[in-house]
Amino acid sequence: MNILTLLEEAQRIVLDAARPMGREKIGLMEALDRVLGEDIIAPRDNPPWDNSAMDGFAVRWEDIKQEQAIIKIPELNIIEDVPAGKMAAKTVGAGEAIRIMTGAPMPAGADTVVRVEFTEPSGDRVRILKVEHGKGANIRPKGEDVQQGECIIPKGTVLRPAEVGMLAILAKSFVLVHQRPRVAILSTGDELADLDEQFDDNKIINSNSYGIGAAVR
Repeated sequence: MNILTLLEEAQRIVLDAARPMGREKIGLMEALDRVLGEDIIAPRDNPPWDNSAMDGFAVRWEDIKQEQAIIKIPELNIIEDVPAGKMAAKTVGAGEAIRIMTGAPMPAGADTVVRVEFTEPSGDRVRILKVEHGKGANIRPKGEDVQQGECIIPKGTVLRPAEVGMLAILAKSFVLVHQRPRVAILSTGDELADLDEQFDDNKIINSNSYGIGAAVR
């Protein structure tokens, strides 16, 4: 039996005897580098509604699409402004547009967003200078990142900053994690001297306590 086989056998014996520790509930900001003790299931879609991926104008594709033979620049009536965090009160109808900010929910009736760089607003009118990507351009659909009922982070995952951010998206202020083991390190021997201790040639520095302690952490 070679050394590698012996090592693998030793690892198997240790791992077969190991059991997961109990769980505890901790605050989200204390969860970094901890091992998740529960499956995280999305309680709702994210984003929760279709929303604009750009600052621009929410429009109907039917009003701005340009066939090859048509060179006229579409001009639409601006009927409302919708900042992020607000819902449109009006429905986009034929020949109309709503000024919309990044992240704002899509207004009813609109199916496309034209980014502001490709428009020329003037008062309550806006000219569409360039059409890109076709119908549905610059819209982030409902559930694009996360879908309701989906297991977003499985238990057993080591929580990194990315997972902490996702837990915040899902409004998890507390999370179940596995408890950390408590470890005691005892270096014994009459020949050992601590770092700041006066010692003579019969002593050696107790370096193992610090090296092993760092490894445990």
